[in-house]
Amino acid sequence: MKFQGIYTAMVTPMDANAKVDVEKLKKLVEFQIKSGIHGIVMLGGTGEYAALSSEDRKCTVQTAKDAAAGRVPVVAGVLEPGFGECLKACKEFEEIGVDALLVLTPFYLSPSQPGIVDYFQKIDQVVHTPIILYNIPYRTSVNMLPETVETIVNTTHNVVGIKECSPDLGQNIDLLRRVGDRISVLSGEEFLAASVMAYGACGGIIATANVVPEIWLKLYETAQAGNHGETAAMVKKYIPLFKALFRESNPGPIKYAMRQIGLDCGLASTPIPVEPTAETREILDQLLKEYELLPA
Repeated sequence: MKFQGIYTAMVTPMDANAKVDVEKLKKLVEFQIKSGIHGIVMLGGTGEYAALSSEDRKCTVQTAKDAAAGRVPVVAGVLEPGFGECLKACKEFEEIGVDALLVLTPFYLSPSQPGIVDYFQKIDQVVHTPIILYNIPYRTSVNMLPETVETIVNTTHNVVGIKECSPDLGQNIDLLRRVGDRISVLSGEEFLAASVMAYGACGGIIATANVVPEIWLKLYETAQAGNHGETAAMVKKYIPLFKALFRESNPGPIKYAMRQIGLDCGLASTPIPVEPTAETREILDQLLKEYELLPA
């Protein structure tokens, strides 16, 4: 399976007790599929992986897999700092039958580049599901370099892609130069995605697609068609909304905006404030009105 297009980094709907709201999750999955999205990613940072228990994570992935019913790929995030829990989560999601695992670089221990290679090689030896590497250095303080990714791709069987969130465009370009013809390079940065796609990335795993999936699908289509002027104009048009949706800790503003446009997903879980500040809410309300996203 080739992982390409726009994959929504899904929020996890929660009730007042920070438990997964299964019925709301089913509705969100259906909304994304009907919007035409190419796939969904559960339990990334936007999905509040760290806020959920192991049982709630399994419930989330199982619910999404059942709701998607094979219509789009379902990817499960694994955001563990160490090998033991990472492997356990990978095996649990593999049993559910996910289409791929989005596996974060190990963090806290500040691993070396050879250590990162060894980590993914060992996971690859046990897991039989496609693996998408996840590099987000500004969250983990660990940067998986392009040459490291190349070594991993050369020495594993199941690594089929990477979600690259480095804000360094040069690093993204070098990554594409080294492995872009062998694995799916997917941008995880709203503010770089169109540029990286112009250099050959085959899509993105995008948090703000929770709010405006149709905009991201259009951006992808224009980028793939080589209409870079139109793509650039769209990015410039929507950059105020993208900035506002990340104005505070993710996914607080995204969940607020979703509720405002009629996609009830509950509140964010601690330590993220359950509601953005009044200033952020006011900015979002104004932008949602300007872009005609509010229900009639």
